[in-house]
This record gives sequence, structure tokens and C-alpha cells, in this order.
Amino acid sequence: MANECSALLGPKERSQPWLSTVHQARIVTLASSFSEGWTLAIFSVIVVPVAKEFGLSSMQLGLLTTVPSIGSLLGIVVMSWCLDIFGRKPTIMASYVLCCIACLVVAFSDGLYTLAAGKMLEGVAIKSGVIGVSIYMSELSPAESRGSLVSLEELYINVGILFATAAAWLLMGMESVSWRIYVGSGVLPPLVALCGMILLKVPESPRYLHMWGRKAEAEAVLRSALSSEKEVSDTLEFWAQDKAAMHKKSPMQHLEDVKSLPADPGFRLASYCWIARAGSGIAVIGTYFTLLMQGLGEEASLRMFTIGATCKTLALLPSVLWFIDCQGRKQLFWSSAVVCCLAIAAAACLQLSHASLAIVACCVVLYQGGFSIGYGPVVWTYCFEILPQEQRGRAALLSMLPGDILSGLMLLTFPVIIEANAGFAYALLAVSNLLAALFFSMGCPETKGVLLEKAHDVA
Repeated sequence: MANECSALLGPKERSQPWLSTVHQARIVTLASSFSEGWTLAIFSVIVVPVAKEFGLSSMQLGLLTTVPSIGSLLGIVVMSWCLDIFGRKPTIMASYVLCCIACLVVAFSDGLYTLAAGKMLEGVAIKSGVIGVSIYMSELSPAESRGSLVSLEELYINVGILFATAAAWLLMGMESVSWRIYVGSGVLPPLVALCGMILLKVPESPRYLHMWGRKAEAEAVLRSALSSEKEVSDTLEFWAQDKAAMHKKSPMQHLEDVKSLPADPGFRLASYCWIARAGSGIAVIGTYFTLLMQGLGEEASLRMFTIGATCKTLALLPSVLWFIDCQGRKQLFWSSAVVCCLAIAAAACLQLSHASLAIVACCVVLYQGGFSIGYGPVVWTYCFEILPQEQRGRAALLSMLPGDILSGLMLLTFPVIIEANAGFAYALLAVSNLLAALFFSMGCPETKGVLLEKAHDVA
């Protein structure tokens, strides 16, 4: 019987594709994270012309910036169920469609409410897409390179930020170009990725197929994705002992499963990691960088922002391409928190002693590079490895919720703290990163090279 795997998976005598199933999937799933980076950076650039065109007050503008977060929460509620019930691949494809629609709604908005609706839909699409892709790649990737393949998500986000920053320079130099063109161009990555998933016929996650009792398809995809026969046999042996029963559960049983998540050690550990990442202050630094550096002037602030974004992206490369699967997750987490703590503590001391703002900015750039050592890439791999198999979709999104709430509270309160004393704001972040370093060193077991089915037991 034909299925969605047949185009990629066939008899052994069929010639192997020039690009493996895993790498095909990794390439065509870049859109969610790229779009997140693009959206985060481009809105900070277009916010002034948007406010002028629609005549927005400061309060309206503040509310507009929080709308994507509300959309993210909606995405957590709806898409977490879709990932586990309808599948990883359909949910990812749906997120790409939503992302295209959201970009067009914002680009063609004729008022505040239309603009807000587009931004909210954008939040739903990006949150569900990024998490869906991370779960999908965790379940499709071989154990020896799972860290690298999944953590590429963070690299794609930063590439999106860099592209948006480049667009910012163009926007500054070409005032005749409408901000709507920059927003509308955000439709291209998800549209290309959606076409790629359809044309290449990228398969569903083998773990999802097994979870729903589609054993023949699951084994076919697994053999296509993994090159190690030992890993294939170990996975199949585990599956033989695991009685997949998702297709037999009633809606009430699924609800009871969700209620049991807070007691699961993997879920709790993942939640703590997301809280530590949010507490690092990256959202505050990224969002209020120009506010922190306003003494340098607009052009100098943008220049330092570009340097910081570039360093943050370049610092990802060693961790993503080598260290995460060579040195392990725990060591990168701990090292990242220590570097961030030292850099932001130095910024606090310099700010409080009224040193040159340019030197403070250099410390903040160093902090951004330190974030990319571990906080940035590792969390995407580690937090999805240790979650329970049958609830990975719901557990992934719900485990992020405490971190998202903390980020929202920090974004809400730090402008007041920065206005009162920027040095104190840096000091608070230094303490938070110190606590995170202690947590990572003592509370996070290593998962490097562990079979995905066994990673949950490590927690």
C-alpha cells in the first residue's frame, strides 16, 4: 500500500539520493526559525514608520509589541495538541501557511486592528513552527549528530536577524521604499520551505508513526534516516517492548496525560532550562539594545547592534557544528552561563562607574557571543530529548511556557529599571546567569550520544 514515505523509501536496490532524508528535512525546515529571527529584528526597524503611518500612541505601540507573545500562547494551546494528534509534518506545514498569511495581513494592513491581528497570527505561526521543527528533527536525527542537526534552529534564527539587519541598513538608505515591502518579503522563506516539503516528499517523524501504531512506515523512515544499523536495531528493539497506544486513547485520556506532565522529571528539567535561558536576559538585551546604548547616538547604536548580531551568529558555529556532539550539552550550558555572567557583570561595573558607553557596549557584545556558546543552541536539542515520548509535542510547548512568561515580565519591567539605573539592570542579569551556571553544573545530566528513546530516563 502506497504511503507518504514511498517516494523517499523503497527497496534497497533503489539508488540512494544524493542528499539524505535527514539533511533534506533539515534544509526545508529552516523557514520557521529564519522567520522568527527576521520578524524579531525587522519590527524593531519598522516600528517608527509604522507608528507614524497609523498615528500610534506610546501605549498602543507597547500593546502592539506584546501581541505576538499572546499569539505564541495561543500557539502553545492549539498547536501542542496538533503536533501529537495530527503529526509533526502537517503541523509544520500548517505553520508555514499561517506565516505566509500573517506576513500578507501585516503588509496590507489598513488599521491598528488588522495590524495587531497579523502580528498575533505571526506569533502563532512562528512559535508552533519552531517547536514543531525542533521536535521533528530530534525524532528524525541519528544520535551521534542529533545535537548539531537540531541546534541549527538557533543558527537559522540568527541568520534571519542578520538578514533583517541588512534590510535595516537598506531601509535607512532608501526612504522611498515602504516598510510594507520589507514585511511582505517575509513570505518567501515559509513559501519556499512549504514547496520543498511537498516536492521532496519529506516523510513524517518515525517516532510519531510508531506512537500511532504505524509500525511499517515508522521502520521504513527510520532506516532511511539512520545510517547506523546498530542504532536502527536498538531503536526497533525498544519499540518492540514499547506498546504504542496513542491511537487507542480517548480525548479524556489525552487530557489526563497532560495533567500528569508536572510530575514528569524530564518535563520539569526542560522547564527549568527554559526559565534559565529566559533569565539570562537575552530578550531584554536584544529588544532594548538601542535603549541601553542611546547615549551613543542612533547610527552608532545600530552599528553596535549589527556587530553584536554578527558575533552572536559566528559564535554559534563551533557549538552547533562540533562542540554540542563532541563535548556534550551540559558543558556548553555551563560555559555559556559563566561567560554571560562575567561579561554582563563587567558591563554593570563599567556602567555604575560611568565608564565609556562604547566599552560597556563591547561587554554586551561579548555577552551576546557567550549566549551563543550554549544557551542559544543547546536548549533546542536538550529540552526536547528529555521529554516523554508520547507527549513530546504537548510537553515541549508547555515546558516553554514558564520561560515565555518570565521573558514577558522582564520585557515589561526592565524599561523602568533601565531608565532608573542601567547598571543595576546589568547587575540583576549577572546574578541570574550565576544562578543558571550553578543549576547547569549540578542539575543537568548529560544526553550526548544517548538513544532518543532512552534520553528521557537520563533526566
